[in-house]
Amino acid sequence: MWPRPRGGGSAPRWWPQTPGAGAAYWLRLALATPPPRSDWLGAAVPASRGRFAMAAPLRLRSALALVTGCGVFSLGWGFWSHGKARGARPWALRRRRPLGPCLKSLVCRRRATPAPHPLVTLCPRRACSLPSFPLAGAGSGIGRAVSVRLAREGATVAACDLDAAAAQETVRLLRGPGSAERAALGAHAAFQTDVSETGAAKHLLEQVQASFSRPPSVVVSSAGITRDEFLLHMSEDGWDKVLAVNLKGTFLVTQAAAQALVSSGCHGSIINISSIVGKVGNLTQTNYAASKAGVIGLTQAVALELGRHGIRCNCVLPGFIVTPLTQKVPQKVQDKVIRMVPMGRMGIPEDVADVVAFLASEDSGYITGASVEVTGGLFM
Repeated sequence: MWPRPRGGGSAPRWWPQTPGAGAAYWLRLALATPPPRSDWLGAAVPASRGRFAMAAPLRLRSALALVTGCGVFSLGWGFWSHGKARGARPWALRRRRPLGPCLKSLVCRRRATPAPHPLVTLCPRRACSLPSFPLAGAGSGIGRAVSVRLAREGATVAACDLDAAAAQETVRLLRGPGSAERAALGAHAAFQTDVSETGAAKHLLEQVQASFSRPPSVVVSSAGITRDEFLLHMSEDGWDKVLAVNLKGTFLVTQAAAQALVSSGCHGSIINISSIVGKVGNLTQTNYAASKAGVIGLTQAVALELGRHGIRCNCVLPGFIVTPLTQKVPQKVQDKVIRMVPMGRMGIPEDVADVVAFLASEDSGYITGASVEVTGGLFM
């Protein structure tokens, strides 16, 4: 029997009383047109209304009811057929799996996906096939430590510096013990360039692509200079030189690397070396603080623009690290700074290199636009 309407009482005159009657009723419903004084559901039309005045609304209402019924029937039939084709029970009758195992299997499948090889040249990152990584400012300090760390991870390094001899020395260190196994993938290379000059960065990336037959998958910009002076006595030339290397140079390298990666369709990682001074400032370093703060903003804007191309951009904010730049600081000032560091010591370039290696790897594949502090807790 067909279910009766709730509320008791007798069913309407249009309600089917048996399955056979119901089938015949719906067949007539599909083939017939509504009489002049009622719609397909049997609703009476007031006699005061004209015959043709109500015809259009009634037919529209009936048509919508028919289309809705057909849609529900088709959807149910599709689910049922799909389940039978798979040799399983219909979708609605299957046991639902708990959410936890589903998420776990999804994570496992994603981690099992092989990551592309890194390509490095002045900036580290994994992308297309052969590793190649260009690193600006690789002649000493943090840049050299990053080059050594990435080469240890299997990257082919293109060491770039204003001092050609310093870049060559870095490459010589990379060709130490254990480099024989990398011979088949290509040798490290040294390049001399001034990143503050317009066109120099683009020419550098062209040289790297010519040497390694592909753009770098990882690019690291670590070139930086200081011209410390109190604001009241700072010259315009001192301001311009610091911003030209630290900020404009980073912009030019980032732009050239991004253009090469996007045009080749490769993914990549761009890592800029900023400074904690760009976040908190420092005495006698108005120009340096401004340039490094600009690098942080540049990194975030680039991350927003290049994310859709599969290119990540992050920056590292070192604290007081033992480098040629900090060696110029008087010992009294160094001792005072060390007392401010919760970990009780100055950092070493390898501390920064470890963070750069992480940002260059696929382990940080969902990190972009970040500013990672390597300060030993200073200024937190």
